[in-house]
Amino acid sequence: MDTNERKPHAVEDRLDAYAAWVGDLRRGHSPPHLPEDSAAPLDKLSRELRLLADVIARRENQLNKLFEVVHTVERGILVDDVLDVIFKSFAAIIPYDRIGCAFLSDGGTRLTAYWARSNLGPLQITKGYSQPMEGSSLQEVFRTGEPRILNDLESYFDAEPQSDSTRRIVAEGGRSSLTCPLFVAGRPLGVLFFTSREKRAYVKNHQTVFRQIAEVVATVIYKSRLFQELVERKQYLVRQADLLKEAANRDALTGILNREAVMTCLEWQIRANAAVGRTLGVIMANIDHFKEINDSYGHAAGDMALREFTRRLATIIRQSDYFGRYGGEEFLLLVGDANREQAMHASERFRLAIAGTPFDIGAASRPITASFGIALTSGTAESAEAVVAAADRALSAAKTGGRNRCVLA
Repeated sequence: MDTNERKPHAVEDRLDAYAAWVGDLRRGHSPPHLPEDSAAPLDKLSRELRLLADVIARRENQLNKLFEVVHTVERGILVDDVLDVIFKSFAAIIPYDRIGCAFLSDGGTRLTAYWARSNLGPLQITKGYSQPMEGSSLQEVFRTGEPRILNDLESYFDAEPQSDSTRRIVAEGGRSSLTCPLFVAGRPLGVLFFTSREKRAYVKNHQTVFRQIAEVVATVIYKSRLFQELVERKQYLVRQADLLKEAANRDALTGILNREAVMTCLEWQIRANAAVGRTLGVIMANIDHFKEINDSYGHAAGDMALREFTRRLATIIRQSDYFGRYGGEEFLLLVGDANREQAMHASERFRLAIAGTPFDIGAASRPITASFGIALTSGTAESAEAVVAAADRALSAAKTGGRNRCVLA
Protein backbone atom coordinates (compact mmCIF):
# COMPACT_ATOMS: atom_id res chain seq x y z
CA MET A 1 0.00 0.00 0.00
CA ASP A 2 1.42 3.45 -0.94
CA THR A 3 1.85 6.51 1.29
CA ASN A 4 -1.23 8.28 -0.01
CA GLU A 5 -3.39 5.32 0.97
CA ARG A 6 -2.00 5.20 4.54
CA LYS A 7 -2.20 8.95 5.33
CA PRO A 8 -5.99 9.20 5.82
CA HIS A 9 -5.81 6.33 8.25
CA ALA A 10 -2.92 8.02 10.12
CA VAL A 11 -4.95 11.23 10.44
CA GLU A 12 -7.91 9.29 11.73
CA ASP A 13 -5.68 7.53 14.24
CA ARG A 14 -4.29 10.87 15.49
CA LEU A 15 -7.79 12.33 15.83
CA ASP A 16 -8.86 9.28 17.79
CA ALA A 17 -5.83 9.77 20.05
CA TYR A 18 -6.68 13.45 20.53
CA ALA A 19 -10.29 12.57 21.37
CA ALA A 20 -9.08 10.05 23.97
CA TRP A 21 -6.68 12.70 25.33
CA VAL A 22 -9.50 15.25 25.70
CA GLY A 23 -11.65 12.59 27.34
CA ASP A 24 -8.96 11.91 29.94
CA LEU A 25 -8.66 15.65 30.58
CA ARG A 26 -12.43 16.03 30.99
CA ARG A 27 -12.57 13.16 33.46
CA GLY A 28 -9.81 14.74 35.58
CA HIS A 29 -7.10 12.26 34.60
CA SER A 30 -3.61 13.39 33.76
CA PRO A 31 -3.42 13.01 29.96
CA PRO A 32 -0.20 11.77 28.35
CA HIS A 33 2.12 14.17 26.54
CA LEU A 34 1.04 14.89 23.01
CA PRO A 35 3.86 14.48 20.48
CA GLU A 36 4.41 16.88 17.63
CA ASP A 37 2.48 15.89 14.51
CA SER A 38 3.95 16.08 11.07
CA ALA A 39 0.71 17.34 9.54
CA ALA A 40 0.59 21.12 10.04
CA PRO A 41 -3.10 21.38 11.03
CA LEU A 42 -2.72 18.56 13.53
CA ASP A 43 0.49 20.13 14.88
CA LYS A 44 -1.46 23.34 15.58
CA LEU A 45 -4.25 21.37 17.25
CA SER A 46 -1.72 19.47 19.37
CA ARG A 47 -0.10 22.71 20.50
CA GLU A 48 -3.46 24.26 21.42
CA LEU A 49 -4.46 21.17 23.36
CA ARG A 50 -1.22 21.30 25.36
CA LEU A 51 -1.82 24.97 26.14
CA LEU A 52 -5.36 24.15 27.19
CA ALA A 53 -4.04 21.51 29.57
CA ASP A 54 -1.59 24.04 31.07
CA VAL A 55 -4.38 26.59 31.60
CA ILE A 56 -6.62 24.00 33.22
CA ALA A 57 -3.78 22.84 35.48
CA ARG A 58 -3.04 26.42 36.55
CA ARG A 59 -6.72 27.10 37.19
CA GLU A 60 -7.01 23.89 39.23
CA ASN A 61 -3.94 24.86 41.22
CA GLN A 62 -5.37 28.33 41.80
CA LEU A 63 -8.70 26.93 42.94
CA ASN A 64 -6.91 24.58 45.34
CA LYS A 65 -5.01 27.55 46.77
CA LEU A 66 -8.23 29.53 47.10
CA PHE A 67 -9.85 26.63 48.94
CA GLU A 68 -6.85 26.37 51.29
CA VAL A 69 -6.87 30.12 51.95
CA VAL A 70 -10.60 30.25 52.65
CA HIS A 71 -10.41 27.19 54.88
CA THR A 72 -7.50 28.76 56.78
CA VAL A 73 -9.27 32.11 57.16
CA GLU A 74 -12.39 30.42 58.52
CA ARG A 75 -10.35 29.08 61.44
CA GLY A 76 -9.96 32.57 62.89
CA ILE A 77 -12.11 33.54 65.84
CA LEU A 78 -11.42 37.18 66.68
CA VAL A 79 -11.19 39.67 63.83
CA ASP A 80 -7.51 40.37 64.50
CA ASP A 81 -6.80 36.64 64.25
CA VAL A 82 -8.65 36.44 60.92
CA LEU A 83 -6.73 39.41 59.50
CA ASP A 84 -3.42 37.98 60.68
CA VAL A 85 -4.25 34.73 58.89
CA ILE A 86 -5.09 36.67 55.73
CA PHE A 87 -1.72 38.41 55.89
CA LYS A 88 0.10 35.09 56.26
CA SER A 89 -1.83 33.10 53.66
CA PHE A 90 -2.96 35.39 50.81
CA ALA A 91 0.53 35.72 49.32
CA ALA A 92 -0.20 32.50 47.43
CA ILE A 93 -2.93 34.21 45.38
CA ILE A 94 -2.35 37.99 45.55
CA PRO A 95 1.00 39.84 45.74
CA TYR A 96 1.43 42.36 48.56
CA ASP A 97 3.84 43.84 51.09
CA ARG A 98 1.11 45.44 53.17
CA ILE A 99 -2.52 44.72 53.99
CA GLY A 100 -4.83 47.16 55.70
CA CYS A 101 -8.42 46.75 56.81
CA ALA A 102 -10.86 49.60 57.37
CA PHE A 103 -14.53 49.55 58.33
CA LEU A 104 -17.33 51.95 57.52
CA SER A 105 -18.34 53.94 60.60
CA ASP A 106 -20.73 56.70 61.64
CA GLY A 107 -23.57 55.26 59.62
CA GLY A 108 -21.38 54.70 56.59
CA THR A 109 -20.24 58.31 56.33
CA ARG A 110 -16.62 57.59 57.27
CA LEU A 111 -14.04 54.87 56.64
CA THR A 112 -11.97 54.15 59.74
CA ALA A 113 -8.75 52.13 59.77
CA TYR A 114 -8.94 49.12 62.05
CA TRP A 115 -5.85 46.98 61.38
CA ALA A 116 -2.71 46.88 59.27
CA ARG A 117 0.38 44.74 58.85
CA SER A 118 3.26 45.73 56.64
CA ASN A 119 6.69 44.75 55.43
CA LEU A 120 7.18 48.27 54.09
CA GLY A 121 8.33 51.23 56.17
CA PRO A 122 6.78 52.35 59.49
CA LEU A 123 2.99 52.47 59.37
CA GLN A 124 1.60 55.87 58.49
CA ILE A 125 -2.02 54.72 58.66
CA THR A 126 -2.81 53.11 62.01
CA LYS A 127 -5.91 52.07 63.89
CA GLY A 128 -8.33 54.94 64.29
CA TYR A 129 -7.23 56.89 61.20
CA SER A 130 -10.47 58.06 59.61
CA GLN A 131 -11.53 59.80 56.41
CA PRO A 132 -14.98 60.96 55.23
CA MET A 133 -16.61 58.98 52.43
CA GLU A 134 -18.14 62.10 50.91
CA GLY A 135 -16.09 62.99 47.82
CA SER A 136 -13.84 59.94 48.22
CA SER A 137 -12.88 57.82 45.21
CA LEU A 138 -13.86 54.81 47.31
CA GLN A 139 -17.51 55.69 46.78
CA GLU A 140 -17.13 54.38 43.23
CA VAL A 141 -15.49 51.19 44.53
CA PHE A 142 -18.47 50.52 46.77
CA ARG A 143 -20.91 51.49 44.03
CA THR A 144 -19.49 49.01 41.53
CA GLY A 145 -18.43 46.38 44.06
CA GLU A 146 -15.34 45.79 41.91
CA PRO A 147 -11.77 45.67 43.27
CA ARG A 148 -9.80 48.68 42.05
CA ILE A 149 -6.24 48.54 40.75
CA LEU A 150 -3.87 51.52 41.06
CA ASN A 151 -0.58 50.42 39.61
CA ASP A 152 1.32 53.68 40.06
CA LEU A 153 0.47 55.33 43.37
CA GLU A 154 3.04 58.09 42.93
CA SER A 155 1.43 59.21 39.67
CA TYR A 156 -2.01 58.85 41.22
CA PHE A 157 -0.98 61.10 44.12
CA ASP A 158 0.44 63.67 41.68
CA ALA A 159 -2.99 63.76 40.06
CA GLU A 160 -4.87 63.68 43.42
CA PRO A 161 -2.63 65.64 45.83
CA GLN A 162 -5.54 66.12 48.26
CA SER A 163 -5.60 62.37 49.02
CA ASP A 164 -4.02 62.17 52.47
CA SER A 165 -4.33 58.38 52.64
CA THR A 166 -2.43 58.00 49.33
CA ARG A 167 0.27 60.34 50.60
CA ARG A 168 0.69 58.21 53.70
CA ILE A 169 0.82 54.92 51.79
CA VAL A 170 3.40 56.32 49.37
CA ALA A 171 5.41 57.52 52.38
CA GLU A 172 5.33 53.96 53.74
CA GLY A 173 6.80 52.71 50.46
CA GLY A 174 3.69 51.53 48.61
CA ARG A 175 3.79 51.84 44.83
CA SER A 176 0.69 49.93 43.69
CA SER A 177 -2.54 48.84 45.34
CA LEU A 178 -5.54 46.57 45.02
CA THR A 179 -8.57 47.95 46.89
CA CYS A 180 -11.14 45.26 47.61
CA PRO A 181 -14.59 46.20 48.94
CA LEU A 182 -16.25 43.90 51.50
CA PHE A 183 -19.98 43.27 51.43
CA VAL A 184 -22.16 41.18 53.74
CA ALA A 185 -25.65 40.33 52.50
CA GLY A 186 -25.30 43.12 49.94
CA ARG A 187 -24.44 45.74 52.54
CA PRO A 188 -20.99 47.42 52.51
CA LEU A 189 -18.81 46.50 55.48
CA GLY A 190 -15.38 47.91 54.73
CA VAL A 191 -12.30 47.49 52.59
CA LEU A 192 -9.19 45.34 52.37
CA PHE A 193 -6.23 47.26 50.95
CA PHE A 194 -3.45 45.18 49.35
CA THR A 195 -0.31 47.23 48.70
CA SER A 196 2.92 46.29 46.92
CA ARG A 197 6.29 47.98 46.90
CA GLU A 198 6.44 47.28 43.15
CA LYS A 199 4.71 49.30 40.47
CA ARG A 200 2.27 47.42 38.20
CA ALA A 201 2.02 44.55 40.67
CA TYR A 202 -1.67 43.88 40.01
CA VAL A 203 -3.50 42.49 36.96
CA LYS A 204 -7.10 41.70 36.11
CA ASN A 205 -6.69 38.14 37.35
CA HIS A 206 -6.13 39.44 40.91
CA GLN A 207 -9.51 41.18 40.74
CA THR A 208 -11.09 37.95 39.55
CA VAL A 209 -9.43 35.92 42.29
CA PHE A 210 -10.65 38.22 45.05
CA ARG A 211 -14.18 38.29 43.65
CA GLN A 212 -14.25 34.50 43.94
CA ILE A 213 -13.56 34.59 47.68
CA ALA A 214 -14.82 38.08 48.58
CA GLU A 215 -18.15 36.95 50.03
CA VAL A 216 -16.60 34.27 52.23
CA VAL A 217 -13.82 36.59 53.45
CA ALA A 218 -16.26 39.41 54.21
CA THR A 219 -18.61 37.07 56.07
CA VAL A 220 -15.79 35.60 58.18
CA ILE A 221 -14.49 39.08 59.05
CA TYR A 222 -18.01 40.25 59.89
CA LYS A 223 -18.77 37.29 62.16
CA SER A 224 -15.39 37.46 63.88
CA ARG A 225 -15.90 41.18 64.42
CA LEU A 226 -19.28 40.54 66.05
CA PHE A 227 -17.72 37.88 68.26
CA GLN A 228 -14.88 40.20 69.20
CA GLU A 229 -17.38 42.91 70.14
CA LEU A 230 -19.14 40.40 72.39
CA VAL A 231 -15.81 39.45 73.98
CA GLU A 232 -14.87 43.09 74.51
CA ARG A 233 -18.32 43.81 75.95
CA LYS A 234 -17.93 40.93 78.38
CA GLN A 235 -14.46 42.15 79.36
CA TYR A 236 -15.88 45.63 79.91
CA LEU A 237 -18.63 44.26 82.16
CA VAL A 238 -16.07 42.20 84.10
CA ARG A 239 -13.93 45.32 84.59
CA GLN A 240 -16.95 47.27 85.73
CA ALA A 241 -17.86 44.51 88.16
CA ASP A 242 -14.29 44.54 89.49
CA LEU A 243 -14.47 48.31 89.91
CA LEU A 244 -17.77 48.02 91.76
CA LYS A 245 -16.31 45.30 93.95
CA GLU A 246 -13.24 47.43 94.60
CA ALA A 247 -15.42 50.44 95.37
CA ALA A 248 -17.43 48.34 97.82
CA ASN A 249 -14.19 47.54 99.65
CA ARG A 250 -13.04 51.15 99.84
CA ASP A 251 -13.81 53.90 102.28
CA ALA A 252 -15.57 56.65 100.37
CA LEU A 253 -13.75 59.52 102.10
CA THR A 254 -10.16 58.29 102.30
CA GLY A 255 -10.01 55.69 99.52
CA ILE A 256 -8.37 53.07 101.73
CA LEU A 257 -9.94 49.77 102.78
CA ASN A 258 -13.16 50.06 104.72
CA ARG A 259 -13.79 48.24 107.99
CA GLU A 260 -15.24 45.07 106.46
CA ALA A 261 -12.43 44.79 103.90
CA VAL A 262 -9.58 45.39 106.36
CA MET A 263 -11.06 42.87 108.79
CA THR A 264 -11.27 40.32 105.98
CA CYS A 265 -7.61 41.01 105.17
CA LEU A 266 -6.77 40.57 108.83
CA GLU A 267 -8.39 37.14 108.89
CA TRP A 268 -6.45 36.09 105.81
CA GLN A 269 -3.18 37.43 107.19
CA ILE A 270 -3.64 35.71 110.56
CA ARG A 271 -4.08 32.34 108.82
CA ALA A 272 -1.23 32.93 106.36
CA ASN A 273 1.26 33.98 109.04
CA ALA A 274 0.19 31.18 111.36
CA ALA A 275 0.73 28.63 108.58
CA VAL A 276 4.42 29.52 108.40
CA GLY A 277 4.91 30.28 112.09
CA ARG A 278 5.25 34.05 111.73
CA THR A 279 3.74 36.84 113.78
CA LEU A 280 1.62 39.67 112.43
CA GLY A 281 1.67 43.21 113.77
CA VAL A 282 -1.81 44.72 114.15
CA ILE A 283 -1.72 48.46 114.85
CA MET A 284 -4.74 50.51 115.79
CA ALA A 285 -4.30 54.26 115.35
CA ASN A 286 -6.49 57.08 116.57
CA ILE A 287 -6.23 60.78 115.77
CA ASP A 288 -5.84 62.69 119.05
CA HIS A 289 -8.50 65.29 119.97
CA PHE A 290 -10.30 64.78 116.67
CA LYS A 291 -13.60 66.05 118.13
CA GLU A 292 -11.98 69.42 118.81
CA ILE A 293 -11.13 69.75 115.10
CA ASN A 294 -14.74 69.16 114.10
CA ASP A 295 -16.08 71.45 116.82
CA SER A 296 -13.61 74.28 116.16
CA TYR A 297 -13.29 74.22 112.39
CA GLY A 298 -16.25 72.20 111.13
CA HIS A 299 -16.69 68.75 109.66
CA ALA A 300 -15.12 69.77 106.33
CA ALA A 301 -11.88 70.48 108.20
CA GLY A 302 -12.24 67.13 109.96
CA ASP A 303 -12.59 65.39 106.59
CA MET A 304 -9.44 67.15 105.37
CA ALA A 305 -7.59 65.95 108.46
CA LEU A 306 -8.70 62.36 107.85
CA ARG A 307 -7.60 62.46 104.21
CA GLU A 308 -4.21 63.98 105.09
CA PHE A 309 -3.70 61.44 107.87
CA THR A 310 -4.40 58.67 105.36
CA ARG A 311 -2.12 60.17 102.72
CA ARG A 312 0.85 60.47 105.09
CA LEU A 313 0.65 56.89 106.30
CA ALA A 314 -0.13 55.45 102.85
CA THR A 315 3.13 56.87 101.51
CA ILE A 316 5.31 55.05 104.06
CA ILE A 317 3.67 51.67 104.61
CA ARG A 318 5.14 48.74 102.75
CA GLN A 319 3.45 47.45 99.62
CA SER A 320 2.86 44.13 101.36
CA ASP A 321 1.08 45.76 104.34
CA TYR A 322 -2.60 46.69 104.63
CA PHE A 323 -4.22 49.94 105.74
CA GLY A 324 -7.89 50.48 106.45
CA ARG A 325 -10.30 52.83 108.18
CA TYR A 326 -11.81 51.00 111.12
CA GLY A 327 -14.36 53.71 111.87
CA GLY A 328 -14.50 57.45 112.59
CA GLU A 329 -10.94 58.58 113.35
CA GLU A 330 -9.65 55.04 114.02
CA PHE A 331 -7.49 53.12 111.59
CA LEU A 332 -5.98 49.62 111.34
CA LEU A 333 -2.55 48.86 109.94
CA LEU A 334 -1.44 45.26 109.32
CA VAL A 335 2.33 44.77 109.29
CA GLY A 336 3.29 41.30 108.09
CA ASP A 337 6.12 39.17 109.51
CA ALA A 338 6.92 41.58 112.36
CA ASN A 339 8.32 40.84 115.81
CA ARG A 340 7.85 43.15 118.82
CA GLU A 341 10.72 45.47 117.93
CA GLN A 342 9.76 45.72 114.26
CA ALA A 343 6.10 46.41 115.02
CA MET A 344 7.08 49.06 117.58
CA HIS A 345 9.53 50.64 115.12
CA ALA A 346 6.87 50.78 112.40
CA SER A 347 4.41 52.42 114.79
CA GLU A 348 6.96 55.03 115.76
CA ARG A 349 7.56 55.86 112.09
CA PHE A 350 3.81 56.30 111.62
CA ARG A 351 3.58 58.53 114.71
CA LEU A 352 6.40 60.78 113.53
CA ALA A 353 4.88 61.05 110.04
CA ILE A 354 1.73 62.49 111.62
CA ALA A 355 3.28 64.70 114.29
CA GLY A 356 6.20 65.94 112.19
CA THR A 357 4.46 68.84 110.44
CA PRO A 358 1.12 70.64 110.95
CA PHE A 359 -1.95 69.66 108.92
CA ASP A 360 -3.52 72.06 106.45
CA ILE A 361 -7.22 71.73 107.22
CA GLY A 362 -8.44 74.59 105.07
CA ALA A 363 -9.34 77.26 107.61
CA ALA A 364 -6.13 76.75 109.56
CA SER A 365 -2.84 74.92 109.80
CA ARG A 366 -2.91 72.83 112.96
CA PRO A 367 -0.49 70.40 114.63
CA ILE A 368 -2.11 66.98 114.84
CA THR A 369 -0.91 63.90 116.66
CA ALA A 370 -2.07 60.30 116.88
CA SER A 371 -1.87 57.45 119.35
CA PHE A 372 -0.99 53.87 118.41
CA GLY A 373 -1.79 50.55 120.05
CA ILE A 374 0.10 47.47 118.88
CA ALA A 375 -0.82 43.79 119.21
CA LEU A 376 1.02 40.77 117.84
CA THR A 377 -0.58 37.55 116.75
CA SER A 378 0.83 34.39 118.23
CA GLY A 379 2.23 31.65 116.05
CA THR A 380 -1.16 29.96 115.94
CA ALA A 381 -4.34 31.10 114.29
CA GLU A 382 -6.59 33.25 116.45
CA SER A 383 -9.65 35.34 115.78
CA ALA A 384 -9.38 38.74 114.14
CA GLU A 385 -11.68 40.20 116.79
CA ALA A 386 -9.39 39.04 119.61
CA VAL A 387 -6.31 40.61 118.03
CA VAL A 388 -8.15 43.90 117.35
CA ALA A 389 -9.40 43.93 120.95
CA ALA A 390 -5.81 43.57 122.19
CA ALA A 391 -4.66 46.41 119.92
CA ASP A 392 -7.58 48.54 121.11
CA ARG A 393 -6.60 48.00 124.75
CA ALA A 394 -3.04 49.07 123.93
CA LEU A 395 -4.44 52.15 122.16
CA SER A 396 -6.47 53.06 125.25
CA ALA A 397 -3.30 52.78 127.30
CA ALA A 398 -1.52 55.12 124.87
CA LYS A 399 -4.29 57.71 125.12
CA THR A 400 -4.47 57.38 128.91
CA GLY A 401 -0.72 57.76 129.08
CA GLY A 402 -0.85 61.18 127.43
CA ARG A 403 -1.48 60.52 123.71
CA ASN A 404 0.97 60.94 120.86
CA ARG A 405 2.68 57.71 121.77
CA CYS A 406 2.89 54.02 120.86
CA VAL A 407 2.03 51.25 123.31
CA LEU A 408 2.60 47.52 122.77
CA ALA A 409 0.00 45.14 124.18
